[in-house]
Amino acid sequence: MQGSTAFFSHTSLGKSARNLESMWSSSLPTYLFMLVTGLLPLLVHSQTASLDEGFISIDCGLSSGSSYLDEKTGLNYTSDDGYIYTGENNNISPEYNGQELFKTGLNLRSFPTGGRNCYALSPATNGHKYLVRETFMHGNYDGKGHDLVRSPLAFDVHMGLHFWDRISVDETAKTYSTEVIVVAKVNSISVCLMDIGSGTPFISSLEMRPIKTSLYPAAMDNQSIALQERSSMGASTLLRYPDDSYDRLWWPWQGSSGVLNVFTTGTIKRYPNDKFEVPDRVLQTAVTSPSTFIPLNISWTVPASWPATTAVPGYYLNLHYTDFQMQQKREYDIYFNGRVWEKNNESVHPGYLFAQYTYATSYATITNNGFYNVSLVATNISKLPPMLCAYEIYYLIQQDGETTSPEDVNAMMTIKTEYQVKKNWMGDPCLPENHKWTGLTCQSDGVTSTVTSLYDITNGDPCNGKSPKKKNTVVLFIAILVPVLMVVLLVPTLLVFYFCRKRDMLLGRTEVPDSRSKEDYKDHIHISDGREFTYKELVAITNNFSVCIGEGGFGPVFHGCLKEGTQVAVKMHSPMSAIGKGTSEFFAEVESLTTVHHRHLVFLVGYCTNKNHLALIYEYMPNGSLYDHAKKQLFRHCDGMIEHELDLKPHKSHNILLGHDMVAKISDFGLSKSCLNAAQSHISVTAAGTLGYIDPEYCLSGRLTISSDVFSFGVVLLEIVTGEPPIIPTTVHIVQRVKEKVAAGNIEAIVDPRFGGEYDPNLVWKVVDIALLCTKEASHEMPTMSTVVAELKVALALENARASGSISDLSQGGANFELSINSLLSAR
Repeated sequence: MQGSTAFFSHTSLGKSARNLESMWSSSLPTYLFMLVTGLLPLLVHSQTASLDEGFISIDCGLSSGSSYLDEKTGLNYTSDDGYIYTGENNNISPEYNGQELFKTGLNLRSFPTGGRNCYALSPATNGHKYLVRETFMHGNYDGKGHDLVRSPLAFDVHMGLHFWDRISVDETAKTYSTEVIVVAKVNSISVCLMDIGSGTPFISSLEMRPIKTSLYPAAMDNQSIALQERSSMGASTLLRYPDDSYDRLWWPWQGSSGVLNVFTTGTIKRYPNDKFEVPDRVLQTAVTSPSTFIPLNISWTVPASWPATTAVPGYYLNLHYTDFQMQQKREYDIYFNGRVWEKNNESVHPGYLFAQYTYATSYATITNNGFYNVSLVATNISKLPPMLCAYEIYYLIQQDGETTSPEDVNAMMTIKTEYQVKKNWMGDPCLPENHKWTGLTCQSDGVTSTVTSLYDITNGDPCNGKSPKKKNTVVLFIAILVPVLMVVLLVPTLLVFYFCRKRDMLLGRTEVPDSRSKEDYKDHIHISDGREFTYKELVAITNNFSVCIGEGGFGPVFHGCLKEGTQVAVKMHSPMSAIGKGTSEFFAEVESLTTVHHRHLVFLVGYCTNKNHLALIYEYMPNGSLYDHAKKQLFRHCDGMIEHELDLKPHKSHNILLGHDMVAKISDFGLSKSCLNAAQSHISVTAAGTLGYIDPEYCLSGRLTISSDVFSFGVVLLEIVTGEPPIIPTTVHIVQRVKEKVAAGNIEAIVDPRFGGEYDPNLVWKVVDIALLCTKEASHEMPTMSTVVAELKVALALENARASGSISDLSQGGANFELSINSLLSAR
């Protein structure tokens, strides 16, 4: 209930509880048997599971890569370099060593630049509940401690988009802390330090602890609760982990001196579904007022440092108690600011050594004067004064404002982590507007913001509309990507042909006589179509082999022209080539090429079966290969440093040929592998000329696998985007070159300059992401070809929508871009 009075709920013994209490006292052996039986599985499990599983313990400002075991808690603390990339590491002044409350206070991270600096705590699980805590100790790290008394340092802390606390530092030797209980909505939790112009923000430690979702019911999906005060009434020292399995900090109460401290060593019993699970050690100490005529009071005020505009609706209060004796009746009422606060006006009567509590079921609103008082007043029939073990005061953080789509947040965080993108990529990607991530375009409906596009995060998107060049670059990009995608789909078909052919050869079903027995092999090839040429015709077609247009693993390639004027490419088989004299394999390949037809495979016009002049005649592709275009661009910048590349055998990109209107087709697909006999298979990569396309696992095992093709395919995609060959002398491999540019977030440095800046950044990021997944070092981290095909289809659909000017399609494609990347990365 809102207003000056809030409803409370509290546990009471009742009939069932009294029965349990009776069983505890009169049937101890039976109860112990039940207890041991129930705990046995837990005792066994404890041998393998740690109580601190899922804990994140960060010592901010600790040197990169460092960690240590805290002697007091037994928890392992690590440096914060994996959670944030801004700020500076500092040590407190030596004169404060030994005065720090926690070891984490010896160093800190400060943020002299940037209005918002955020930690990303991950992993977190959507819908799970977490306790997050920060501590701050100045320690005169900057030599300005003497100014704090006169002008306190102040900065705000935000939980994601929402105000959490204002930290006001006026003492150099004091440790300040703030804590929140939050339900995760995405895969990470953002904790942000906000510069408000009152000094440099800093932080000493950051901790995240998973807690049961059934605990602290006031913390829900749409609201968090932040701690203002938590006290153990009768304690003399701070109590935390391992006494508290959730590592809550129970501070000794600093209240009135006119109370009596009491304690017990008895075992605390609990009801099922305990909503707070207060540690036994906290419940074994308490305070009481001196007599039944004197109330036990707790009071607090709204922090004076909070800004007047802070939208904190009100407070939640949790009171924890039990009774250490059972001879006399103890009963009291709870008053909040002078009004009875119990549910249904039922008085509190604590049970003997039973953990009980009264908690707010709705918050109490902030009063005009900011002062609150809770009184425990003994009833007229009570023989003993009020007794209290501990209390917690939380204030509400409502999260009902505009947010960014959780799916988009997860996707962008995945991209940030995968590629280590820096810039201002911290906190919420889209909100608030003045802290939106560089390079993102977000769209809002007033309730939810979504990421609609991701472009060059270095120089922004210079294009506000289409330019005449865009159509050409779109055609080129799609013309190359489509056939490559179609070839991926053709892989299973060609493999079936290849393995069936191998099977027939092994079973003796294909008999090819010795090459010396006949002048040609005409009678030993069976094809469904295609034209046969004589060697004399080849001489005429090629003008006596006068124009050599290339050299491949099969042999030299000559330009030719048929009588009707059709241009062709004549590939002559060389006995000294990497293919060697595998004539049976050659004919089997001819059968495959004349049987399998596709518009994105180079058409086999005909063949020559002369035993000394085996040849394949293909359609002529006037614009050369993808490699030729990349090499020309490279010469422009490298002054011919890779001249020796011309001597290498055909790379994969050599086999992507560009015809009229830059329509790409694949040549020699599978030829080099299928034409090698068993004795030659070990040289299929190096001799066939795929230097730069070899996957790392092949280099170690010498075995070609499906992953080898996935890796090579990824390299080809990178060539398409960058216009560069895989290997450039004096530089690293293309995969590493692209990774470095992606980490810098510079898309212009990645894309082939010949695009002239006219490209859709969404498509480029998508293709680059797919390519980098294909070129992972370990095969088990690579996607399957079916996944690659699906992702490329999404990319092409996105580009087609953009090219056609469909705004709605573009927005949808842009929103799905990060989502598809996220699903692809998570599938690894």
